Amino acid sequence: MRSAVRQPAWSGKLRRTVLSRGYGGAPGALVPQRELRYGSREFLAASDLAQRLPHSARAPALIGRLARRPVLLRGLAAVGRLPVTDLQVGEADADAWRSWAWFAQRLKLAWAVLDLPTAKDHYLTGRPRQALRTNLRHARARGVTSSRVSYETFSEAVSTIMRARDRTPGPELGRPGPGQQAACYVARAASGEPLAFAEVALFGQFAVLFALVSRPDWQPESSWARYQLHTCLVLDLACCGTEHLLSGSAVTEPAGNQYFQHLLGYRARNLRVKVIPPRVT
Repeated sequence: MRSAVRQPAWSGKLRRTVLSRGYGGAPGALVPQRELRYGSREFLAASDLAQRLPHSARAPALIGRLARRPVLLRGLAAVGRLPVTDLQVGEADADAWRSWAWFAQRLKLAWAVLDLPTAKDHYLTGRPRQALRTNLRHARARGVTSSRVSYETFSEAVSTIMRARDRTPGPELGRPGPGQQAACYVARAASGEPLAFAEVALFGQFAVLFALVSRPDWQPESSWARYQLHTCLVLDLACCGTEHLLSGSAVTEPAGNQYFQHLLGYRARNLRVKVIPPRVT
């Protein structure tokens, strides 16, 4: 059984701190919701705060640090005011991914969420997608193609790409376990050589992107392939009725990944997750 995407490093104690102040989509919260714009002071403060959390073992010490550094308080407030996305997942699906432990906490802070489009044109139009359209045009001009593939085809591409990165595929890229639903995608050069792979865990209403990897030795095609591959899976999932795509933390990822999320249209959101038990017939 595989485990999925690395979770944001928001501690349970900080989560309770956020909730106790009426933030984070808590029932009866009084604080109005507000977008966290990429690159803003609040965004940078939230990223700084999140990256410090693994070194803060005790809640009192963390609160003291926040009091001494107002900029970190700004980050806490920004996370608490984020819009909330409500997610539902069947109990059987949650149990199938129990090794991930993702469903143990019903409130999740500052995740990168892409609301999937109802039509292709809706995703690719507008000024915010100009850089994405440019990268897609470069990929097409070089003959790069992307598609959803079987696990066997995906596994072959993974081996080739990880070998080019001087790495061995880990168990997280193994065959999905019993009850685990996943979709696999591969981008290829005009010659047929694999350039990038991606995989998502499927939960009906939403999906989680837990792998998107390109090879380093086919530039610039591999870089453009990442944009095409992601667009391919976004449109494929949208056609299947998926409403939201999650890709991990909006604030703890390296700066390059945060910029990639920004170009692709992800927004920082707090998540409320409800596990739905099976119907009794």
